[in-house]
Amino acid sequence: MMKFLFMMIFMIPLCFMKNMFWLVQMVMFPMMFLFMNLSMSLYNFNNLSYMFGCDMISFGLILLSIWICGLMLMASENLFKLKFYINFFLFNIIFLLIMLFMTFSVMNLFMFYLFFEGSLLPTLLLIMGWGYQPERVQAGLYLLFYTLFASLPLLLGIFFIFNEEKYIMIYFLKFLNLDMYLLYFSMIMPFLVKMPMYFDHMWLPTAHAEAPSA
Repeated sequence: MMKFLFMMIFMIPLCFMKNMFWLVQMVMFPMMFLFMNLSMSLYNFNNLSYMFGCDMISFGLILLSIWICGLMLMASENLFKLKFYINFFLFNIIFLLIMLFMTFSVMNLFMFYLFFEGSLLPTLLLIMGWGYQPERVQAGLYLLFYTLFASLPLLLGIFFIFNEEKYIMIYFLKFLNLDMYLLYFSMIMPFLVKMPMYFDHMWLPTAHAEAPSA
């Protein structure tokens, strides 16, 4: 897992070099095929190194993240032609990919929360920096505050688990002996706010309408 993380980190200097837009985009797809080459088990965590690991669900989500970031660059050819802060745009995409990769591969619940919230920053910058309408500022604020407030119960739930069980490693959560519906709903609240449900998803149409094509 570390080799892919370093591969993404070393792509950052390419963002600030001249005429490297398509090179960054072309590196995405070989990286995706290299990641697909990892040996995976259906039921266990694999490729454990330091605080990183991968199961079948996180494997699919990381693969999807790399694929979508590559497509985001393909859909942004117009920005490349206009030279509209293209270096910072590339940096945002790579930073978002790193945050998503870390989110889906860390084995610690608190680190998961940090990287999950960290992925909000490049998304917010993409909407507010490269959106098409003046309402993109309102859409960005909707995205920021809905996501932040909905994720606070997750943080409290993580602290509660650590206080009760003295561990927050994802692998050991299957041994968790807490039968609490309130804890369950607090832990899934940040993900429910991303679903198209009434009241929860009021920010979603605004953010999608004002977001750039990427």
